[in-house]
Amino acid sequence: MNLFLAYLTNRGRVRARNEDALLVGGRVIWGVSMEVPEILEIEAEGTVLAVADGMGGMPCGDRASRMVLEFLKDSRAGSDVEVRSILEEAVSLLNRYVGEHPECFGMGTALAGMFISENGSLLFNVGDCRVYRLREELELLTRDHTEVYELFERGLIDEEELRYHPLRNILTSAIMGGYRMDLKVHTREVSVKRGDVFLLCSDGLWDELSREEMAWCLSKGVEEGATCLFERAFQGGRDNISFILFRVL
Repeated sequence: MNLFLAYLTNRGRVRARNEDALLVGGRVIWGVSMEVPEILEIEAEGTVLAVADGMGGMPCGDRASRMVLEFLKDSRAGSDVEVRSILEEAVSLLNRYVGEHPECFGMGTALAGMFISENGSLLFNVGDCRVYRLREELELLTRDHTEVYELFERGLIDEEELRYHPLRNILTSAIMGGYRMDLKVHTREVSVKRGDVFLLCSDGLWDELSREEMAWCLSKGVEEGATCLFERAFQGGRDNISFILFRVL
């Protein structure tokens, strides 16, 4: 089983630099602002894919996203306990870095990813990066760690309001260095079938598209769908825009 995928990371219209990073095909992509998606095919077995969104309101966000993905690329996990252990080690990595570079105190990143095997996939996220799957319909598979998502789960706002609420950017969990925050990790085992389409993305993408727009783009296939996602997100472009889009072959 292989994955046909497209990926892109771009600084958007507003931000001075791109603090997002991607883990694709065993390689970390960071410090660039891509204008068009890259396309490739990789083997599914043993693959880990991830999107990291460095925290722009804190120092060294670009370093945090890159360092966490560099640590993650050689990791393997088959259970929620193993995922949590890996991410706790990533926190320790950032803590050690802050000890040597105090100017980076509070550096951190949100994160979403997938450990993929022939038998299925283990999803994980911390913060407000997301994973979606398009099968019969578009489904959000992860859970945001934000104050506004808690309002959504309590039924106080609807899904569309997540994109506009003034509390939408206040994280309740992140991978951070030097700053004590309770690490909340969401994990989920999901099946992976031929024909499934998955999207991993930072909030700079999903914050700019409605669910209907996203489903419409994903229905176009990987290459055209990736271009569709970027063009629509870039129309707003309030944040860095990063995603990995793939179809299971």
